[in-house]
This record gives sequence, structure tokens and C-alpha cells, in this order.
Amino acid sequence: MLSRMVTVMFQKMVTGDGILKVTDISVKEECKARPPGLNTINLLKVASSALGIGPQIAMHLAERLYTQGFISYPRTESTAYPSSFDFRSALAALVHNPLWTNDVRALLDAGFVKPKQGHDAGDHPPITPMRLATEETLDTDAWRLYQYICQHFIGIASPDCRYMRTSIEFASGGEAFHCVGYRVTSKGFTSIMPWLAVSENNIPAFKKGDTVSIHKDIYEGSTSPPDYLSESELISHGEEWHR
Repeated sequence: MLSRMVTVMFQKMVTGDGILKVTDISVKEECKARPPGLNTINLLKVASSALGIGPQIAMHLAERLYTQGFISYPRTESTAYPSSFDFRSALAALVHNPLWTNDVRALLDAGFVKPKQGHDAGDHPPITPMRLATEETLDTDAWRLYQYICQHFIGIASPDCRYMRTSIEFASGGEAFHCVGYRVTSKGFTSIMPWLAVSENNIPAFKKGDTVSIHKDIYEGSTSPPDYLSESELISHGEEWHR
């Protein structure tokens, strides 16, 4: 951690100039890849971290959804689908739910994207919605789990998310600084999985050689120890230890 004395020294070096000068600008398109198929470990992690449903209850709900015919067998380590899997029929079965009708119709009309190759553990295919359910036909937690499974499946058949990354380098007082901005150009799978969206951070348009005035404030703070592992993180470590 920097001491206040060292911090003030750097501040004086920079504020002596009074300006930041743009020395370099880089703009390039980048891609956030959609996730692979859904296996048991990832389902339990999401249930714990995002839905607030513990692993035991989540597994019980998933098995009940399976016996009712709403999802495929929920105990699987695989994230890869067999080459013969009929994605069109699986998507068509979901088209009449208003929560994701537009997303599914767009995929069926424009052409869905087969999921990227995942891991084939040689057991069962990834967890997949098999027929349409409604919020009225399931209890609250079962519906939330089913909804996530559907959104994940639609997401893996959607295009990747694409965005422009702008990186700007500045210089002042012999020191280098930089800032980065993001602008989404195609939401792709994050349209149906918004919690995985790229956080947009638009920055002003600069040209090389432009100058910016400097604010002279010093912000003080201190480091803190990391939090305890969450239930979701413990599940991840458990998978690693199992391997």
C-alpha cells in the first residue's frame, strides 16, 4: 500500500504539468463468448449464487422437474451436446412463453447457432428444457430454476456478445495513465442472459495529442481481507478437488 508521502510526491509530479496528454488510442472489436451446455455443478452454482437456493433443495427441484417431463436428466457432468441433438425442436418447444418468445422466434427465423464444443463426460447430455411450463404450473422455486434452465439453453444457441473496446493512454509529469471504455454493438446471448451482459462504459471521443485538465484530489483507503468463500465457490472448489 502506498504511503501518503509517496502519494503526494506522485501527485506533485503530475499536477506540475496540470494536464494529461493523449499519447495513444486503440479501438478494437472484442467478443464475449456464450457459455457451454449446462451441467449439474454449474446449475447448483447458479442456484446458490443467483437464486438463493441451496444445493440439496436445488437438486430435489431439478429431479422433480425431470420426473414431470419439463427438463432432461439433471445429473450430468457433460457440457457438450451430441452432434445429432435436435436444437430446432427443443427451441420450438419454448416459443410460446412470452418471457422469451421474441428471442426464440429470432433464433428460429434467422438461424440459431449450435453451442460451442464443451466437455463430453460420456454420461448424459447437458440439462435441457424438454417442454413448456408456466409459472402457474410450478411452485415459486421450481419455476425460478426452470426459468434459468430455459434461459441458459436459449443463450447457448444465440450468437456471442460483441462490443468495441476503446483504450486511451495518457501522460503527465513523466507518468503514464490509461482508461478503457466499452460499447456493445450486438447483445447476442446476453439479451436472454442479461446478468452476463458487458457493462458499457462510454468515454469521450479523444484524438491523439488532445489534452485534459487534472483534478488534484487524493482519495484515501485501505485494503481489506477477502470474504469467506460463498456456497457457490465451495461447489466450484469441490468439483476441482473431485478431479
